[in-house]
Amino acid sequence: MVPPRARSTAASISTWSDRLLDAVVVFLATWTLVYHLCLVTRLDTTWAIVLEGLALGCAAGIGARRQWNRRDATREAPAGEPSPVRRSRALLVTTVAGASVAAVGMAVSAPWALVWVPWLVAGVSGIVWAVAHLDRGGEEPGAVRPRDVEQNRGAGSWTAVVVLVWAAGLAALSMWTLRPNPDDLFYLNVSQWVAAHGQFPVRDTLFADLVYPMSNWPPMASYDGLVGVVARIVGARAASVEYIVVPPVTTALSVLALWRLLRAWRVRHVAWTISVALVFLLMDGTSSYGTPGNLFLTRLWQGKVILLCLVVPLLLVHGLRYVERPARWRLVPLALCGVASVGLTTTAIFLTPVIALAAMAPLVPRARGRALAGFAALAGYPLAAAVVTIALGGRSADDFEGRRLYRFDASWIGHLVFLSGLLALVVVLATLLGALLVPHSAARVTTGVLVLGTGLVLVPGATHAAFDLTGLGPTLWRVSWASTIAALVGVAVVRAGCWLRTVTAEQRLSRGAVPLVGVLAFALLAVIGHPIWSSDTSTYLHTPIHWQRSYSSRSVVARILHATRPGDVVLAPDSVSITLAITTTSVKTVAPRDYYLHYLEREPGFHYRERLALVRYVNSEGPGDLAGLAHDLRVVRVAVACTPIEDMHRYDALAAAGYHHLFTSPSYRCLERD
Repeated sequence: MVPPRARSTAASISTWSDRLLDAVVVFLATWTLVYHLCLVTRLDTTWAIVLEGLALGCAAGIGARRQWNRRDATREAPAGEPSPVRRSRALLVTTVAGASVAAVGMAVSAPWALVWVPWLVAGVSGIVWAVAHLDRGGEEPGAVRPRDVEQNRGAGSWTAVVVLVWAAGLAALSMWTLRPNPDDLFYLNVSQWVAAHGQFPVRDTLFADLVYPMSNWPPMASYDGLVGVVARIVGARAASVEYIVVPPVTTALSVLALWRLLRAWRVRHVAWTISVALVFLLMDGTSSYGTPGNLFLTRLWQGKVILLCLVVPLLLVHGLRYVERPARWRLVPLALCGVASVGLTTTAIFLTPVIALAAMAPLVPRARGRALAGFAALAGYPLAAAVVTIALGGRSADDFEGRRLYRFDASWIGHLVFLSGLLALVVVLATLLGALLVPHSAARVTTGVLVLGTGLVLVPGATHAAFDLTGLGPTLWRVSWASTIAALVGVAVVRAGCWLRTVTAEQRLSRGAVPLVGVLAFALLAVIGHPIWSSDTSTYLHTPIHWQRSYSSRSVVARILHATRPGDVVLAPDSVSITLAITTTSVKTVAPRDYYLHYLEREPGFHYRERLALVRYVNSEGPGDLAGLAHDLRVVRVAVACTPIEDMHRYDALAAAGYHHLFTSPSYRCLERD
């Protein structure tokens, strides 16, 4: 029995946690609307701050009047088990068999047909089973029954404490990890432009000051502008805000969002479930960048990762709440979630509609009109953003049709997310059995649809066909984000403990079944997993208060900025060029990465061929092509050129081209033009 005071404390913590998460969604949504308005009307950051203040004031007034959180507090679902309906043994066996074959196939890297075919079979049969077991109860669509009133708001006095400890501990760990990521170069360059100039750019800031078209177009994500505005207000560089402030905040919020999702799913033993899920994320680190663990704590400053870890669980929570009680006022949180997702990343343009379709699926058999309204509310803004993107000739800097053709390979995508070996066996099983194991009957249907969506991406040729039709190709692997894989792993482990408890006659062993299985899961993950902070994941433990860039690149960039003037062009290896691009917009690079050049190939005055030759020269492992080096340097007007300190061949070639020694750092030698 839980003492009344402990229940009250747990309820209070979970209530305030939910309110905090809702406030974050409101903030991100209103900022996105303000940002898009400023882009269209060319308003600067001062107007954006004023408009955001007005929007937040209106939202606070409306929220206080509606008292959404208070109303929700009495209607959230309790921890519980699936409703007792008739068994569909054939569907159950088919789902388990298909999941087992797909999991083994993924684990042993079997021929790919032994993965995607049983995956689809298990996905379809799991959905049919979940729909057959959908709890209708003979009541009005979405009616709330007395047993749906949550008893503890956290299912125990110690659950809230466990969650808060995880949130604080992982937030602290995020400050100690260092993981440079090249994806930052464009987005943080835009943020730094906003911080330095007080304007939201709609043209290129990487190669020149608003001279050329923007590489990632249109600038739909508002998160980059938000980072820049905050940096401008506090008088810091945008990278300081994004690398130092954002990770601990978003990491803690992501733990709270996962907690909220598990409560909405009616999960028993929430503390054990969330602990298993988080341990899995911590031990899911490899050199692959697409696993759930590698997209967690060590990259939670990027908008797309914030979408995955923080907003996706909230999309599912609010979708489930609407299915439980499809009242009109519940469309508002759905719409706000949809807008907020677009503000974080353009990935939301296709991911949020997929989630909206799956979230409303349980409501279709009972109330198609309300399901359509819910889908429109959640997916409306992302779909509108997609239409605008297509109308404006949307593009992104990547090289899918060149050196990166391997990304269209379905087996590459599958192992990118789920890896291989014993860990893949566990993860694929938990994912495909989610439609059977998630306690909430409506959430089971949603989970099944999302898992099937992931399976469709794993069909050979699917991503290439999507690329030819819509321009969306290998990026579709991010559909797997909607499946909340870590949560499903936690659910599977705890449900195994619950099953062990039901079949155990010994009372003491029965009471400790869930903790026993949880501890065994921790041990198993520690053995078969790989910490996300391991050196071979390109992640290192580092003292806190640091940028997510290497010390060597930061030190050489500081010396370059001391020796150059605004408008100068720098030639350097990618690591230095990326650090320079996110540090300043006044000094440019020849190119931070070569594929950012391709869309400007025919742009007058850009000197595409010369830039490409220089970038490949300074980054290639061989001796490099000296033909035309001096000409290319002169045409692009390179003021400073840097080479790795051990590369005397390129250093001598640059010196012969008319450059003289500028400085030497522990890792690089730099020369300047005579």
